Amino acid sequence: MADDDPYNPDYEYIAYIDESGDTGLTNVLGVDVHGSPEWFTLSVVVIHKSEEPNLDGWIGAMLAATKSHQLKDLHFTKLPHKARLAVTEYLATRPIMCFVVCSNKKNMRRYTNPRVQAAMMPVVDWYYCWITRVALERVTHFVWRRSVQRYRAPRRVKIVFSERSQLRVGQISAYYHWISQQSRNDNLYLPWGDLEWETMHQLLLTKDFHKNLSGLKLSDTLASAFNAAYDNKQSGPCTPEYAKNLLPVMARYNPTVYV
Repeated sequence: MADDDPYNPDYEYIAYIDESGDTGLTNVLGVDVHGSPEWFTLSVVVIHKSEEPNLDGWIGAMLAATKSHQLKDLHFTKLPHKARLAVTEYLATRPIMCFVVCSNKKNMRRYTNPRVQAAMMPVVDWYYCWITRVALERVTHFVWRRSVQRYRAPRRVKIVFSERSQLRVGQISAYYHWISQQSRNDNLYLPWGDLEWETMHQLLLTKDFHKNLSGLKLSDTLASAFNAAYDNKQSGPCTPEYAKNLLPVMARYNPTVYV
């Protein structure tokens, strides 16, 4: 990777990031009568870049699995129960690796992060940035280990965020630069985990709309499937079957390798 174009860095993996719920902390359901969802779910679907041309075909197969000829796009929350089961069963057969962070916000109601304030980081949504860090710690370790197995050297991952109102790629890039400097100085404020920085590059952080990329439709399905398992305030009765269907493609970690 040392010899590639610094303005067009190479990569071997793609991580698609989406979420269910929102990051509001002022008022939270479960504590307040009215407020933002109790749960915030961040999902990441990782593929090898050679699979990217196949994604549209996967979405077509998932739409066909719903047995509805009127659906033109895949939105998991709009599907009936049997269609959700069919979609998650199909997704579990694809060559992907999935990661989910499930955050219950009741104990974070009206919390502010003094570290961000003290560092004067220009981050609109520090909570979203932090949750992505938790997810990408796992994702970058997976990419590092898998690429070392496959190529005998680390390879990079392109990270694609689903468009959201407060998402600024420049701010997220600055946030990760800040964290990387802490890591290099062995001064992480949260020392229990770190990213594999060799797998990341600032120019490989990007965003797009759900409607534009099939990869983001996969991560939307993942987030919504897990949210349905535990959110009983907005999604109705908890339905864990969708998340259980995805077990074959969920990352599991041991000290030597993701399997």
